[in-house]
Amino acid sequence: MDNAVPIDSPPAPASAVSKHGITTGATIAHQPPPSGTPTPEHFLGHPMAGTFFFDGKPLGGPKTYCTGSVVHTAAKDIVLTAGHCGRGLERATHRIFVPQYRIRRSAVEQPSGVYPVSRLYIDPRYDANTKKPTSDLDLAFAQVDPNTRGKVEDVTGALTFTPTSSYKHKVTVIGYPDDVSVNPDHVPVRCPVSTSQLPGFRQMRMTCTGFYGGVSGGPWIEDYNSTNGTGKVIGNTG
Repeated sequence: MDNAVPIDSPPAPASAVSKHGITTGATIAHQPPPSGTPTPEHFLGHPMAGTFFFDGKPLGGPKTYCTGSVVHTAAKDIVLTAGHCGRGLERATHRIFVPQYRIRRSAVEQPSGVYPVSRLYIDPRYDANTKKPTSDLDLAFAQVDPNTRGKVEDVTGALTFTPTSSYKHKVTVIGYPDDVSVNPDHVPVRCPVSTSQLPGFRQMRMTCTGFYGGVSGGPWIEDYNSTNGTGKVIGNTG
């Protein structure tokens, strides 16, 4: 696990999947997508969704790192992301979550500021980058410290964490493609899709073009409000 490499590496269209309940795995598609596959929309994002930076991936640099979303908790300081993203953040000395990230802006100029990641919560059974059953556990919770504006949820709002008992849903999936070659302005993408079961796994599956490295950890939102970004998060991209 210590030497695991996140799957958010070279840009490659991905078919993302998410367990019913709230976790994920992923398969990388190396062939052209089927005719009629949805195409995502680049947009300016929502306050409760953002990306991470850490040692070697500086704020304002050529790459972002994974996607996260603020989920409602009593402590108001929890960000949902992918397990393999959490493994990378675990090893970092300096690590921050940046809601609604804006390229070419300093930390103080970010719409909601930046939030230091203080702790990662990952299921100890999780084995990164595998097709074993433990890929169902590809989720993590990042606990973040407040900044001068307050606790992250008080500043950004939050998605409602919502377990589910079925595989078929209509959701909007949000993520930050990390490389300037495919996302020069480092803005998020969103894609409205229908989900189904990933054969052989307790995970949901969706298909959308344009989901390159960096979208891992992004929320799968049911009853999505496209104006303010609210909704029920029932999974995350693995």
